[in-house]
Amino acid sequence: MIKEIKVYLFILLALALIFTYGYLFYPHSPVKPTGLSLERPSAVHVLGTDDLGMDIFAQISRGFYISMFIGLSTAGLACSAGGILGIASGFRGGKTDGVIGFFINLFLSVPQLPIMIVIGAFFGQSIWNVIVIISLFSWASIAKIVRAKTLQIKSKDYIKIAQSYGASFFYILTNHLIREISPLLLVNTLAVIGKAIVQEASLAFLGLSDPVSKTWGLMINKAVNFPGIYFTHYWLWWLLPPLVCLMLTTYCLRMISREIENTITK
Repeated sequence: MIKEIKVYLFILLALALIFTYGYLFYPHSPVKPTGLSLERPSAVHVLGTDDLGMDIFAQISRGFYISMFIGLSTAGLACSAGGILGIASGFRGGKTDGVIGFFINLFLSVPQLPIMIVIGAFFGQSIWNVIVIISLFSWASIAKIVRAKTLQIKSKDYIKIAQSYGASFFYILTNHLIREISPLLLVNTLAVIGKAIVQEASLAFLGLSDPVSKTWGLMINKAVNFPGIYFTHYWLWWLLPPLVCLMLTTYCLRMISREIENTITK
């Protein structure tokens, strides 16, 4: 398991290093034309240029860090909310569990993408709006898992003994709950990062993300909507690279999450 995790981490690290060069040291700007329209890949423009003469590699490099920022921010919000509400629901029980459980089931039952599209269109095109919208539909599954784990821990004898001796909720939380729930939150954090990257790309592809952010979804949207792109070779350096980067990044995150989950459950 550890060997597989190292492989996927190495791939992510390699991508990060490549795109760090493209974002910080590459001589071309991702937001300004630096060449002719639709130049082929060359020593000057590694992956060619788009229809406006902007360098593709520079845009992909910037898109990587925007995607990771969105993924990490979303994961932080969703896992914090899901962890807190899941623990509160499982440990407190009663009306608290009923209210939180209702909202968990509500957010798990609604069709996410249509609602996200409506909310995104209503609140406008902004990366922060995208982060909040994706977080809003990511916390419920985490809260459900954490609630179930909290109920399992709560029923153990050492928790009951601690409570009988007057242990406070804060003591049980810091000495028992957090220690046993942290691995679950780690797995779900990695899963949410990959999910958020894909969902942001979906919203950007539909034109509901920041139009100047140069995300992978926006690049794919522009390439697909270019007239006659499939009758030319332009798609090879304009459409294919951001699509492959999106798939490879989310695949690595998903596999790392799965391998950690398999290690925990053994």
